[in-house]
Amino acid sequence: MGAGGLSSPCYLVEWYRPVLSGAQMGRAAATIEACAAAVATSDSHVRLLGIVALPADEVVFGIFLADTETDVTEVCRQAGMTAQRVTAALGFGGTAGRTAQ
Repeated sequence: MGAGGLSSPCYLVEWYRPVLSGAQMGRAAATIEACAAAVATSDSHVRLLGIVALPADEVVFGIFLADTETDVTEVCRQAGMTAQRVTAALGFGGTAGRTAQ
C-alpha cells in the first residue's frame, strides 16, 4: 500500500489521435467512468483520475487507478477508446498528495 492509504497502482494510458475538444473530452471521460463502474467487482476497481491532451503532438493521456493493467485496458476497450499504450506509473503530489507503489 502506498502513502496516504492508496492501495491501487496508477496507470498512464496513451491514445494517439487528434486532440479531442473540451466537450469530446468530457464525454470520453464520462463514458470511461461509466464503463469502469460497469466492470467493477469486489475484486477489481478502475478509476479515471483525469485526461490530459497535448494538441501539438496529437496525444491524449489518461491517468487511472486500478488493480491491474488488464482492468484498465478492458475499461478503455469497452469505452470505445482502445489504448495504444498502458504503462504502470507512480503518482506523486497533487491536491491528494498520494503515492502509489
